[in-house]
Amino acid sequence: MYDDVIALGEFYKTPLGQHLAGQMQPHIAQFWQSGHYSCNVMLGYGIGWLPDENNLTDVPPNLLSLMLARAGVINWPPASAGRSSLVDGHALPLPDVHVDRLLLAHALEVDPRPGRLLDECWRVLDGSGKLLVAVPNRRGLWARLEHTPFGHGRPYSKRQLCQLLEHHGFEPQRVYHAVFLPPLRNRVLMRFAVGVERLGQRWWPALGGVLVVEATKMLYAAAGNTSKLRHRHAEIAPALATFVNGPRKGCM
Repeated sequence: MYDDVIALGEFYKTPLGQHLAGQMQPHIAQFWQSGHYSCNVMLGYGIGWLPDENNLTDVPPNLLSLMLARAGVINWPPASAGRSSLVDGHALPLPDVHVDRLLLAHALEVDPRPGRLLDECWRVLDGSGKLLVAVPNRRGLWARLEHTPFGHGRPYSKRQLCQLLEHHGFEPQRVYHAVFLPPLRNRVLMRFAVGVERLGQRWWPALGGVLVVEATKMLYAAAGNTSKLRHRHAEIAPALATFVNGPRKGCM
């Protein structure tokens, strides 16, 4: 049901989708790195979590949206120069050690080879870069009902996700849960959404529907697990844009 970007976009227009996006926005707003030469990338479908996909006032000026080939791509932002591209998650069209902040949204849980995807994330991240991963929480209600995107794909527990990240060259720094409102299409329940979120954060923090982990790149410890060594020759060689040589990168 949610195997393409059109379906994901329609979900985030619903009251339940808007509530989910509102809960994720504070996390990602603090995650981006500002600065003219910084490079921020969303891999998967991160635009659903932006405050307003048509208004770029509250997002970094150099934010890119890379959408996975299996799900398709849509133009973003609609009213200005496009920043979205269709990519192969196992062969990202980005140079080595290039990205400062990388968000995985609706990506890791649906990838048939999540380790290979993380290997590519390790390859493109700068040495001081950070990765933010959001996946369905195995213990939460959202992973149990299929009428939301988080009811599809592979849910993770905290231990499973942290072990996977460590095995592919990342060190988890922060682990937290978000979205405690049950994923029910109930207008009465939506009226109490704010209160439910507060109660969930205080009394049942491990039962949030979304598991979020912020991780940094380990430069040496797991180098043998990265695509830089094992998958040096990619099956395809996509191109996103021409990059200008200079003292620092920049996404655009």
